[in-house]
Amino acid sequence: MQKGFKILNLRSAMPLGLMAAGLITAFAVAVMPGRADQEALSPVVQRRVASVILAQRIRAYAAMAQAHSLCLVRQGTLSSSQAVQALNITLQDLGIDPGVLENPLVEKVSPRFQGLLGANCSLDPKHEQAAQTLLRDEL
Repeated sequence: MQKGFKILNLRSAMPLGLMAAGLITAFAVAVMPGRADQEALSPVVQRRVASVILAQRIRAYAAMAQAHSLCLVRQGTLSSSQAVQALNITLQDLGIDPGVLENPLVEKVSPRFQGLLGANCSLDPKHEQAAQTLLRDEL
């Protein structure tokens, strides 16, 4: 029972920042072509475009989640090992392989995104445009 309690504590420390990360991800990465444009493409091309966009969104989410975790460590809310564990659990719960955190693009963008977070480890509203640009151009 104690193990479940620890995991619950780790998960409760992450959601607000991760929800913000998910929201910004929805707007930050390239969107799929319009409906008419999609219908003009062959099914093979449509699948390829969808997989590229999905990969971008996964990397964006992982980078933002990692930045949030590092911010919580910097604040002293979580220890480094707790942050790693919570981040791995969160990614696995979403069906994302935690190995994505070792992607060079994620490693490059995550620290830069961390600089855009406010004192409460959520995205500072005045940096929202910068975050969108960073994620769109770098991932």
